[in-house]
Amino acid sequence: MRSHFALRPIVAGLVLVAIGLLVQNVMPVLGRAAFQAAAAGSYSPSDYRVPLVGFYLIAGVLIAIGVVLTVLECRRTRR
Repeated sequence: MRSHFALRPIVAGLVLVAIGLLVQNVMPVLGRAAFQAAAAGSYSPSDYRVPLVGFYLIAGVLIAIGVVLTVLECRRTRR
């Protein structure tokens, strides 16, 4: 039962990555819709890109912590 605890950070990291990818793909589409509704200026998808470096960094750290905890748990249960 305790081994499931080590998988929680991995799952949380993967969920964060999925949310980040969703945001990166949806924001330019919403920007285009807002541009068309306002009918002013010029549309550029790069104006609606969201910098998620920190978001992905946290997700990567969570995944790494989960992997380390899983390895430690596997070693502990072998003894």
